[in-house]
Amino acid sequence: MQPTVAKRLALASRLAYAGVIAIATLASLQFDPDLNSAGQRFSDVFQLSFTPRDLVDAIRNLALFAGWGALWVVTGPRQGLSAVLRRVALSGFLLSFAVETAQLFSPIRQTSILDLINNTVGALAGALMVIAMVEIASRLRDRKSYVGIPAITFCTAYVMAAFFQAAVLTRPDPALGVYGGPVERFRAIVGRLELPSLADISFLDTFLFIPVGVFAVAMLVESGWKHPQAARLAAVGGLILSVGAEITRAPLGLEMNLAAVVMHLLGVWVGAFVTAKLLPGFSRNLRGRERPLALLVSYTVVVAIWSWQPFLLETSMQAILDQLSWERLSPLSAHIGRVDVYSVADIGAAFFLFLPVGGLLAVWPFKRHGWLAHLLPGLYLAAIAELSQILVVGRFFGATDVIVQCAGVAIGWMVIRMAGYQPHGVMLPDHRSK
Repeated sequence: MQPTVAKRLALASRLAYAGVIAIATLASLQFDPDLNSAGQRFSDVFQLSFTPRDLVDAIRNLALFAGWGALWVVTGPRQGLSAVLRRVALSGFLLSFAVETAQLFSPIRQTSILDLINNTVGALAGALMVIAMVEIASRLRDRKSYVGIPAITFCTAYVMAAFFQAAVLTRPDPALGVYGGPVERFRAIVGRLELPSLADISFLDTFLFIPVGVFAVAMLVESGWKHPQAARLAAVGGLILSVGAEITRAPLGLEMNLAAVVMHLLGVWVGAFVTAKLLPGFSRNLRGRERPLALLVSYTVVVAIWSWQPFLLETSMQAILDQLSWERLSPLSAHIGRVDVYSVADIGAAFFLFLPVGGLLAVWPFKRHGWLAHLLPGLYLAAIAELSQILVVGRFFGATDVIVQCAGVAIGWMVIRMAGYQPHGVMLPDHRSK
């Protein structure tokens, strides 16, 4: 890519994301131009107050500005760590300052110095996340791996997606009669915990957690552990993940379910011990482009399970058309009105689920040229996975998810390339390369 084109693309990406932040933070602003009213609101900027809703807003803004920091790193020039962080902090501060200043002219918004600090910290957190990913991938570049990139790429990203799924996205409705801050909610939810019944068991949760065990074993074997040891360590990690995700639900005011812990743990254990048994044969029997192609096909099936559950075909044409409304096509519109962390978990799971797809395509593209080159297949997968949900009962199409999933593919691709990896070949025969 020509330097001028790259700079224009970087600028366009940053402007587009700044627009997303504006939509998320300034929608339904109810603009009030009265300077006296704005002055009165300014007097409250440094009055520090903290409520459970403030905590939710802080988490959401932290995640939103983390995206800004991550984007700044992958679209910026290669510089030293301190220089990058200074620019990220400054840009995040200025963008947040503009948002908070605009909110002074709204009778329904509250401008706070805490939001300014929180947003700046979020931008730095996103930048540090990408920098850490690049550093880890770079250090592992010369180590042998099954598909040309470290298995930790798939493992950590999928664990994050699974955590969001278990901690928030599954059974997302707040428990009735539970109020107060995180401590009060935790006590109330734990006090209502009961032993699981067979009616509580969902085997679909088991399938979603099988890849956690698969990727954990592959990661540990690449790190030098023997296959049986890797399986046992992955099982312990699965226990920590399953219990930890369920405990996280309590301070959020979401019902806990011991059956979910059992099902999640069962999925990790099945994935871990089956992988420990089959991985040696996989590495012997599949060579070259066959390995990444098999992985991508398998992962596409996993994405389909995430996207198409509960696997009930929508037969109402009106319901299908309603999915294509302006609200669904407008970025973040479905999340603006929520006052819980569901939107953060939904966006986070979508991002991390597609992150390793971009990483894999960075070293094993479908083709070197044309409409299947580079990261394009990952973008197609993201769009198809989201659009197909209009045909599934209980699923909801949203432009936000498409954007986030495509961003996950793009950042995964950029991280691996920034770490110095080069394509090993193509998954499909490329006649032009001959």
